[in-house]
Amino acid sequence: MSKGGGGGGVQETTSTVTQTNLPEYAEPYITRLMQRAETESLTPYTTYEGQRLATFTPEQELAMTGKAGLAIAGDPSQYGAASNIMGDVARNQVMMPDGTTASAIGSGQYMAGQRYNEPTYNPDGTVSYQNVDAYMNPYQQSVIDIAKDAARDQSARSANLIAGDAAASGGLGGYREAIMQMDRENALAKQVADIQATGSAAAYEQGQAAFEADRAARLGGIGIDQATRQQQLQAAGALGDLGTTRQAAEIQRLDQLGQAGTARQAMQQQVYDMGYQEFQDQLAFPRQNVAFLQQALRGMPIQPGQQVSTYAPAPSAASSMLGMGLGGLGLYQAMRGG
Repeated sequence: MSKGGGGGGVQETTSTVTQTNLPEYAEPYITRLMQRAETESLTPYTTYEGQRLATFTPEQELAMTGKAGLAIAGDPSQYGAASNIMGDVARNQVMMPDGTTASAIGSGQYMAGQRYNEPTYNPDGTVSYQNVDAYMNPYQQSVIDIAKDAARDQSARSANLIAGDAAASGGLGGYREAIMQMDRENALAKQVADIQATGSAAAYEQGQAAFEADRAARLGGIGIDQATRQQQLQAAGALGDLGTTRQAAEIQRLDQLGQAGTARQAMQQQVYDMGYQEFQDQLAFPRQNVAFLQQALRGMPIQPGQQVSTYAPAPSAASSMLGMGLGGLGLYQAMRGG
């Protein structure tokens, strides 16, 4: 109650409390779900004790060791043999007519360019025919000399006959004898010259034939030698190819061995992966069950109950008396009609 201009009245504060409760039938399930979730959250990390990676198989080890051995060994042994053959072919030489040696190609060109009775100009300015002398029969001149001696002997006998005839006729030492002896000597000189020319021509022809035969033989030998060199080069190439083929075959076999080992390793890796996956599934199984129960409870029509409580402070003695006074005053005014 206020007087005069009035003052503020006493204000009372009221509080309302709302409580939400689970249904009795659902509370045990929710409680156990929370306990299980807490237990799983407190579970320490579990280390996998099994093997995770498959190691190299014996086949792979052998394959890698074999390839390493091939790399350390270097080129196939056939390469060295082929190289030696090629070196021998490159160093192969042919004996020249003068006793020197030259390569097969160079000697072939030299022999092809040679001519019989080809002059050789000496440093002193003289000219010699070495190839003629080299191929002529050294005994031919002896034969010629024998024929010439026979002609001289025959001429000497003729000279004696002429002298004997002149003496018998009383003309020894005369003009007629001198003419006859001169004719005999001229005939002897011509005969000796003819014998020498004929013998020399024959020797020359024989020497030329020997030269041509020798050159043909040497050229033929060079051709055979060249063919042999070509065959040797082909054999060296085939030997090198054989080394390459054998090395490739060895590598292929080692690759196949490695592939077999890789397949075996992959199979073992699958076994290890399956074991690890099973371990993961075992660890996840309890948590999956908790999640499943949580989903199941969420799907249930659980409606929590609510209880609302309102609290107001109890009136004091002064306010009670004031209320009683105000109530009496109102009753009095009502009774007076105003």
